[in-house]
Amino acid sequence: MLWIACWIGLSLGALDEPELRFGVVADVQYADKDTAGARHYRTSLGRLESCVTELNRHELDFVVQLGDLIDVPGDDNLGRVLTAWQPLRFPLRHVVGNHEFGPHPAGDRAEVLRRLGLTSGDYDFRVGRWRFVVLDSVEVSLSGGWPADHPRVEEAQTRLAELRETGAKNAQTWNGGASARQLAWLEGVLAGARGRGERVVVFSHLTLLTEASSEWHLLWNHAEVVARLEASGVVAAVFCGHDHAGGYAVREGIHYVTVHGMVEAPEKNAFGIVDVWPDRLELRGFGKQPSRTLPFVAR
Repeated sequence: MLWIACWIGLSLGALDEPELRFGVVADVQYADKDTAGARHYRTSLGRLESCVTELNRHELDFVVQLGDLIDVPGDDNLGRVLTAWQPLRFPLRHVVGNHEFGPHPAGDRAEVLRRLGLTSGDYDFRVGRWRFVVLDSVEVSLSGGWPADHPRVEEAQTRLAELRETGAKNAQTWNGGASARQLAWLEGVLAGARGRGERVVVFSHLTLLTEASSEWHLLWNHAEVVARLEASGVVAAVFCGHDHAGGYAVREGIHYVTVHGMVEAPEKNAFGIVDVWPDRLELRGFGKQPSRTLPFVAR
């Protein structure tokens, strides 16, 4: 493939600096309430503030937060977290999670998206020769912030019932799926990236691969999404949140990284910085987040 030759050729250039660099943060899940089990809700805000301070010490192209900024809507929890992000010197890219909206029908999707500066939960953007794709993994969900009479709610109820009949572990109300519309959109974005010779990194709140997380946290139709990623031939890595324990696996040349949840890192914190080189991604972990080298594999 042409893009393989180009990327290998560039890798021989012994760059002193990576092509680009971005930060990754998952599951701040702040709330002004007492600790429950391993989840330290109230002190998570302080960890986020420390994280922003550290990220500002580096030169980044952007930072992505992978969803679940808060635990529950109300008491302006979202406002407090967004205020903690304000000192960040770099563009902040948001991925929507299930906790931003709360249990159905408490959330208000349109209002949450507005406060995050989004018009849609799925979108893509470009930095250099890289395309970044953000999935809306709670688009079809009972935790997606839709009005009670919205067609997405009925679709979610049907999908959940079908999954429960099969005994699937991810048949949970805190999960969700991607619609046929989003799958078609994803195919189009990946095809466009392939045509332009771009490499792709995908961001999702819900996890997509069993080997990289527990089965309890998987997107309802994760296999459909993974099939499209693999068929494209241009996806280098997928970064997810949702499963606070983190995880990692590689399949068909695509690296799947589940970033550790900040809410469950009371002493060490948890976040990462990703350096993008011509032949690999270098994830530098902070606190509970492990560091990893993610080499590109010719396919």
